Amino acid sequence: MATTIKKSAPKRRTQSERSQITQEKIIQSALHLLQTVGYQKTNLQDIALGANVTLGAVQHQFGNRQTLMEQVVEAVMAPLATIGKGWSIDALQLPLSQRAHEFVHQAWHNVYGNPSYLAAWSLFFGSQNTALFEKINLHRSVHDPIYFAHFVEVFPEVDQHHDQPEQFAYVIFSALRGIAVMRIFDIDEAATQMQLEVISQMIIQAGSPSQCN
Repeated sequence: MATTIKKSAPKRRTQSERSQITQEKIIQSALHLLQTVGYQKTNLQDIALGANVTLGAVQHQFGNRQTLMEQVVEAVMAPLATIGKGWSIDALQLPLSQRAHEFVHQAWHNVYGNPSYLAAWSLFFGSQNTALFEKINLHRSVHDPIYFAHFVEVFPEVDQHHDQPEQFAYVIFSALRGIAVMRIFDIDEAATQMQLEVISQMIIQAGSPSQCN
């Protein structure tokens, strides 16, 4: 006699999980619009349409356009805070050259090379002289020193051999940012990879004993 196996019903998502999924869809829709039509033309109605949710759902999740845009900034920049933090002690003991290449690769893959990063810059430029821009600037002033300090933790050799390690970190992140922004033009991908290699070499040189004053 054949045995009938009952299929268990799929686990229902909690309200919190459903809310998170909705928020992610809305943020991705906002990023797409920022990239394609710019900050000034990105409105809640079109964001809702792109996320396949109602305007009321957008307002329920974020309240207003400014709050949503603040969350967009957070979503774009959040991966930067995690680069290298998940490395084990053994990974941090890798040779400087290997660590430098891995750090630059992760920064580019997770943040700067992502299309959402350019979308965020549309938001930055478009919101100048507004309360939103002030919020973004505050975010930068709070988090940039954290990113720079984390860079020094990942590269203690730079801390040892460079007389201004956190300022050097600023230069590295600025270089990555500049390469990313230039992608609004038709940039050769091979050239981009060579530029990333130059940044890796800058880190290696800064962490080498020959840099010691």
